[in-house]
Amino acid sequence: MFVKSSSKSLLPVLVTLTTLLCAATAPAAEVLRVGTSGDYSPFSFHDVTGALTGFDIAVARRLAADLGRGVVFVPFRWPELVTQMSAGAFDVAMSGVTVRADRALHVAFSRPYMVTGAVVVVRVHGRTRFRRLADVNRPGVRVAVNAGGHLEQVARQRLAHAQLVPVTDNTALPAMLRRGAVDAAVSEALEARTWSREEFRTLGPFTHDRKAYVVSRAAPDLLRQINDWLAAREADGWLDQQRLQWFGAATTWGAPRAAFEAVVAAMDLRLQLMPLVAAVKRREGLPIEDAAQEARVLAHVREHAAASGLNADAVAALFEVQVSAAKVVEREAKNSEPGPDLTLAEVRGAVGAASDEQIAELARCRPWLSDPRFRAQLDATVRSGLSTPALPVGFVAHLIEALHRIR
Repeated sequence: MFVKSSSKSLLPVLVTLTTLLCAATAPAAEVLRVGTSGDYSPFSFHDVTGALTGFDIAVARRLAADLGRGVVFVPFRWPELVTQMSAGAFDVAMSGVTVRADRALHVAFSRPYMVTGAVVVVRVHGRTRFRRLADVNRPGVRVAVNAGGHLEQVARQRLAHAQLVPVTDNTALPAMLRRGAVDAAVSEALEARTWSREEFRTLGPFTHDRKAYVVSRAAPDLLRQINDWLAAREADGWLDQQRLQWFGAATTWGAPRAAFEAVVAAMDLRLQLMPLVAAVKRREGLPIEDAAQEARVLAHVREHAAASGLNADAVAALFEVQVSAAKVVEREAKNSEPGPDLTLAEVRGAVGAASDEQIAELARCRPWLSDPRFRAQLDATVRSGLSTPALPVGFVAHLIEALHRIR
C-alpha cells in the first residue's frame, strides 16, 4: 500500500538526502560537516520550503565561510547525538545543544552563545488548572517532551510524578497539546516563544541552561578555532545581530558579558562534574580528600595561567576556592550513578578540560577584569550563572573576590 504525499512534505527528506550525498562526496578537508537536528526552532528547523534555517544554521554558514571551508549539514537524532559525534559522523554539532556534565565526559563544548531555560507549556484555557510547576507534577497529568534530549532528562527530574510522553518528532508537540492528546509539554523558553501565544502559555523557566557547540574531544584545534571565531564575532557585533534577529533584543550580550558567561560556564561545568567524581570514588572505595591530586591540579593551573599571560598566583587562588567548593559538592552528592565503565581518569579528564577552558576564557577577559566599569556585570553573571546544587555558603562571594584579583 502506498501513501500519497505532497511535494511539500517530501522537501525535508530531499534536503536531507542531498546533504548526505554532498557529505559523502566532498573532500573532508574542504568541508565543515555540521550536525543538526532540524527540529528545534529557532535554532535549527525547516522552513515552509523545506530548507534548513535558524540561528545555528546562519552561524554555521558564516563559520565555515570564515574558515575557508564549504559546509554540509548532517542530520542527527537527539538520543544519538553523542554517539554520532564520537563516531565521526560530523565535525561539529550546531543545533541548540545544551551543555551537560554527562555529555562533557565524551565531547567538548565551545564557549556558550546563549542562556535559556526549560519551561512547561499549557493551553491558555487550562491556565486555571495549571498555575505552578507543582500543578503539572501530579499523577495522571500527561506531559509531552522531546525524546532523548536534554529536556527529557529535565522532565524526569522535575516532573517525576507526571505521566511523561516522550515524542521522537519534536515539531509535533504543539499539535499534540492543541488537540488535547497531552495536558502539557516541556519545551525551552526560546523555542516556546515560536508557538502560538494565543493558544499557549508557559510556566518557568525553571532551569539555567547554556547552549554551545559540540566537537570531538579529539579535535582540540577545531575547538580552539571555533572559540576564537566566536570571540571575534562577539567583538564585531555580528553574533548580537543574529541574536536580535532570531531571539529578540533581550538576548543580546556584547563582548564583555559573552566573555564573563564563558568563564562562569566553565566554572559551573567543572562543579557539575563533581557528583560524577564522587560516584566513581564511592564505587572504588576512594576518599574525597586527595591532597596529591589537588597539588597536581594547582601546579597545572599555575603553568597554564602563566603561559596565558595571567598572574599565576591569582589564578591558583581562584582555583583553590573552586577546589574547596568541589569537595563540598562531592560530599553532598548522593544520587549520581556512574556508568560501569566510567573511570576516575576519564572524569578527571573532563574536569581538566573545563579548567583549561576557564583559564583560556580568563585570558580573554583581561580587558574587562581590570576595568571597574564592568565589575557589576561580572558579579551579576557569577551570581546568576552557578547552577550546581549544594554549593557551600559564602562560595559565590569568595569566588567573586578571587576573580577581582585576576590580572
